[in-house]
Order: sequence, then C-alpha cells, then structure tokens
Amino acid sequence: MLTPFSLIYGLVAALRRFLYRTGFLFSAESPIPAIDIGNLAVGGTGKTPHTQYVIGQLKQEFQVAALSRGYGRASKGYQSVKQCDSADVNAQTFGDEPFMTHLRFPDIPMAVDGDRVEGVRNLLDENPGTEVVVLDDAYQHLRFRPSFHILLTEYNRPYRLDMPMPAGKLREFPSAARFADVVVVTKVPDIANPDDSTWRYKLRIKPRQHLFFTRYRYEQLFPVTPAAEKIDPKSVRDIVVLTGIAHPQPLISHLEKTYNIVGHHEFPDHHFFTEKEIQTVYDKHFNNIGNQCLLVTTEKDWMRLQAERIVNIVSLLPVFVVPVNVEFLTSAQRDKFNQIIIDHVRGKETKNSANG
Repeated sequence: MLTPFSLIYGLVAALRRFLYRTGFLFSAESPIPAIDIGNLAVGGTGKTPHTQYVIGQLKQEFQVAALSRGYGRASKGYQSVKQCDSADVNAQTFGDEPFMTHLRFPDIPMAVDGDRVEGVRNLLDENPGTEVVVLDDAYQHLRFRPSFHILLTEYNRPYRLDMPMPAGKLREFPSAARFADVVVVTKVPDIANPDDSTWRYKLRIKPRQHLFFTRYRYEQLFPVTPAAEKIDPKSVRDIVVLTGIAHPQPLISHLEKTYNIVGHHEFPDHHFFTEKEIQTVYDKHFNNIGNQCLLVTTEKDWMRLQAERIVNIVSLLPVFVVPVNVEFLTSAQRDKFNQIIIDHVRGKETKNSANG
C-alpha cells in the first residue's frame, strides 16, 4: 500500500538531484578536497566508525577537519569545538556522533552545521591550514559538492534490495548510488566471505567505482563510571545492555558469545535518555544485593548518558562501554582503500580494476 508513496518520494529526490547536476539549482564546489561518507538508507550503515577510520588515516599525513550535520543536537546553526567553552562541548551541542568523533580525535577541528556550504566556509575560516575536510552524511546535501563520495550499504540490507521511504528505508532510488566513487559493504558477518564479482553485479557497480567490504571489530569492555572501575568484567557473567542505536543486533550477538544478557533496554537511534528511564534500569537490575552484573552500552550511547540531568544516577551504575572499529576483510583491500583516499587528497586519480 505504501509503494505509490515511495515512488513519489523517490521521483522527487531524483528530480532534485537532476536539477542540481544540470546546474538549474546552484551547488557550491569545495575549495579543497572534501570526502563525504554517506549512504542511501536512513541510519544504521556505520557512518560514524567509517568516518573515524578515514580521519585516522588522513590525519597521519594531512591537516584534517571534520564537519557533520549534528543530528539530534539541541543547538542551532554553526557550532565548532574551537568556539565553544569546554562545558558546552557535549552531545547536546554537537550531537552524539560528532561528540564521539571529537573525543577520539581531540586535535582535529570539528564543527556541525546543517548547511554544509556555510559549515565548510566557517570551518576553513577558523582553520586556514586545513588540507582536507571529512563530511559525515552529506550524500543528499546537494547544495555542496564534495570532491569524493564514499557510499555505505549494509551487507544484510543492500540498497538494491530496498526502496525509498515510506515503504523502504532509502532516501533516494538505488540508482543514485552511481554517483559514488567508492561503495563499501558494511557489517559483513564473521562467517561470510563475499565474492567481489557477485556483489558488483548485485549492486550494479560501475567499472569506475571501487568496491570494498568491512566488518565491525568490537574491542574489550572498559569502565566509564566509578562503580564500574571497581569490577573486573572478566569475573562477571550477567550483563544488562542499554542501546539507543539503529541496529543493535550485531552488538547483542557479539556480547552473547561471552556473557549472559539478563536484560536489553532498547531505545530509538539518537535517543536522549530521561531520568525516569535510567532510574527504571537501576531499580530493575542494580538496586539489590543479588548477583553482580554489568551495564553495557555503546560509545555513542555513552555520549548521551553523560547529560547533566541524569549524570548523578548514571554514576551509580557499573557502566562499561564496547568500543567498535571497522576492519577490511583483507589487508590488500585495506591498503588499496587507504591509497585511494590519500591519492585523492594529493590530487591523483587511482585507477580501478575488476578486483576493487
């Protein structure tokens, strides 16, 4: 029943992109190399870990700055870490994902702005030595033209098997993927060994486009509250999981390999937790003298759990965070991907091959 509305939504998005590409609507070209990490689907493809990976690679050789929309933030307009007082550098001002990226790379200029044109302009004015800007989720922000597009799609929900909203999860028709320079299939299961040729056909990858595969690598739990620092996570069997992310199942599957999950409090993506919600978690699982258990959450959720209105009760909980990074399925793919983005910033073109 929703399919006709999806067709209308997709046609409007396609017309909008056509008008920008033909010059009928103006789009600003980036004055320096600008790499966008985006997707066609609404959330859940792993943009933030991949953005952090790209920043980590480029910062070894170039002066890098990062710009995001800052989804879910309470602030408006352009905000940069350099302009803000330290007390205002938080998830409320910048959004949970940009704030998390800032904590990983505190030496990288970071800003948020829904208007990427103004955002890049202000960011470069503040940091004139910047050599490359990394943008999070700008694939549909057509008023600004990044010089390089990295498009992400989930292994279990590739864009060619999906359709535009509201019947599907896409922001555009799958054919919009042809404007990407690189396509990355993310969240590949550990047991999967995807074939490059098969996926190039499945996704309709153009000969000029590069294709890569990544999966999540979950790191060791680490304590983030005083109550957690008193506990050795290896000595505890039971855990409670708290998530406000798009697709928590991969995390749950990972944790089940080691722990017994006695409760999972699941909230929508970017959810700002209330005092009542955290109090409920505390009363249900931690306000007793029974078996000891941990409260496990993600780095992204931890950004929002530090909000002033709930920090007092959160500090009483044994909160452990699971850091996540991305890894390529082979070292050859990793090295090739790294070389492509480095060559782009240097002004070189990396030729593609069937073995992307």
